[in-house]
Amino acid sequence: MKALISPTALLAMAFVGCPATAQDPESGDGDGPRIEASAAIGRDVVPPDVVDITAVQDRIETVARGGVRIGYELGDTLIDFGAGIEVFPEESLYNRYRLETGVLQEIALTGDRDWRLRLGASYEYVLGDEGRVYDRPRADVQLVRRWSPTNTTIGRVRYGYRNQTERRFVGYDQSEWLLELRHAWRPGNGATYLSITALGDFHDADDDRFSYDGYGVRLSGRTPLGGRFTGRGTFALIQRDYEDPFSGLYPFAREDTDVQATLGVEYLLDSGIALFAEGGYRDNASNIPTRDYSGFIGQLGVRYVPD
Repeated sequence: MKALISPTALLAMAFVGCPATAQDPESGDGDGPRIEASAAIGRDVVPPDVVDITAVQDRIETVARGGVRIGYELGDTLIDFGAGIEVFPEESLYNRYRLETGVLQEIALTGDRDWRLRLGASYEYVLGDEGRVYDRPRADVQLVRRWSPTNTTIGRVRYGYRNQTERRFVGYDQSEWLLELRHAWRPGNGATYLSITALGDFHDADDDRFSYDGYGVRLSGRTPLGGRFTGRGTFALIQRDYEDPFSGLYPFAREDTDVQATLGVEYLLDSGIALFAEGGYRDNASNIPTRDYSGFIGQLGVRYVPD
């Protein structure tokens, strides 16, 4: 399965990329279309739905990715379309080609818009080099409470169903529930942004060895560094407890503690083009040796987000 990145794939990464996701309507500059595009290369964790037969699996590989997202904002409604590609030069089995569309409707519950409801839906279709990997519809409900211009709290419930191909193995089809409570803070109502999120992530797969309950916390932030530079950072800690024995070789339930931390910097060029770099470390401590991994993660890339 070893493969090099072809010139065609490199060209494609300049035009296709991250999957579309309906975003906050307030984040735009008003009604009308908008486009975002990006391309990057770095190190990241391989897709979790790949089950190899080798005894030792390195879950962090070199990856090249890119994408485009097109959205249309009309009042409190946002419609998204997007496409993305991830190419793993060391193992083409991990390659992913992604299409997604989504819609988000925001409803003001009070005249001052301090209480708002967001209703969203999306559909994702993912291909690999051997054909369809999975498709996944999702439904999303968010309740927004703006306490002041500097403080906002968001409660979120998202449901999805992942319909996985059975070409490699069976039992990975699953219902996915995500519960989040996030608080965002903008000191002095300026450009600095900080958020903390508590989450619950519950997956119920056809085969219970893929089912788990996950709990965690995520911190993220960004701040101007002076001139055209912006700094970014993230930290996440998630504990996942699986239901059934992992395999005949490891006849006990899997338990993972996943820790990830990254820091990055972005430099804004003219015409909405930004160069970015980020690096960090990810450690997935697991009682299953083939799922216990750690190492450097990071990426270098370019992003286009017009003003």
